[in-house]
Amino acid sequence: MAQMPPSSPLAPQPAGQPSGWNQAGVTPLPPKKPSKAPKILIILGSAILALSLIVGIVLAVIGLGGAFSTADELEVFDSGSGTITAEAGESLQVYGAEGASYPLCEIDGPSVGPGTIQTSTITSGGTDWYSVESFTAEEAGDYTITCDEGPVAVGPPVSMGAIFAGVGGIFLAIGGGALGLLLLAIGVVLVIIRKRSA
Repeated sequence: MAQMPPSSPLAPQPAGQPSGWNQAGVTPLPPKKPSKAPKILIILGSAILALSLIVGIVLAVIGLGGAFSTADELEVFDSGSGTITAEAGESLQVYGAEGASYPLCEIDGPSVGPGTIQTSTITSGGTDWYSVESFTAEEAGDYTITCDEGPVAVGPPVSMGAIFAGVGGIFLAIGGGALGLLLLAIGVVLVIIRKRSA
C-alpha cells in the first residue's frame, strides 16, 4: 500500500507541531471579541444623566428665580392709592390682595397706554396678589394709582419666559435624568451578565 505524502493533510503531524493546530492542519477561529455595547451604554447614560441634571437645575433656578423676582419689585399702597415712577415703555400691573374686596382703579400720569392682557399672581410678604389692572407708561415720569379699595400693589407682570424656562428646566432634569439612569442601568446589567457567563 502506498504511503501518503508528508504534505497530505491526513498525514501524521510531526513532533513539535505548533499548538493551536488540529489534526487536519487547520487553525481554529479566533475567539469572538466581546461587544462594546455595555460600555457605550454606561458612558452615554452617565453623560446624559450628568448633563440633564446640571442644565436642568441651572435653567430651573434662573427661570424661576427671574419669575419670583417680580415679587421683590412690588410697591404696596395700603390705602389703595399711591404714586410710582416708571420708565418710558415700562409695562406695569396693579394687584389686589387675595381675600380683600376687588379694587376699581384709575391711573393718571404723563402718558398712560394700554397694558398687557396677561394676568399674574404673586406671593409677597405672606400675601397673595392677583392682577386687576394693567397699563404701559408711554413716557417716563410719575404715575398715580387711585383705587377705591386697599391695599393694592404695583409692579411688573410675571415674566412668562422665565416661568417656561424654569418649568422646562425641571422637566429636562427629570426626563433626561431618567433616560440617562435607564441607559446606565442597562449597561451595568449587561456587564454583570457577561461576567457571570464567562
